[in-house]
Amino acid sequence: MRLVALAAIAALATPAHADGFDLSRKAHLATSYGITLSVATIAQRFGAARWQGVVLGAALVALAGTTKELIDPEYSWGDQLANAAGVTTATVLVFSFQL
Repeated sequence: MRLVALAAIAALATPAHADGFDLSRKAHLATSYGITLSVATIAQRFGAARWQGVVLGAALVALAGTTKELIDPEYSWGDQLANAAGVTTATVLVFSFQL
């Protein structure tokens, strides 16, 4: 009986596919990470607090990323999510290590 149930589930299952995190999304993540980290590091060199540098970098990424998505014919929440992941990664790095 279990074998029949397993066979039925296997017959109805859909094949696995990629999650859609393609090269474009990886580029969004890497670029937003780089911008946030660079702005935070430069701001610290000029005497700003860590949190001020991160906020400035995140604001720049949010402004540039949202502007880019609004200009594109098709708005992509996935790209915005990748931007947020890049900012988050840079934020964790800035607050984890002394830069």
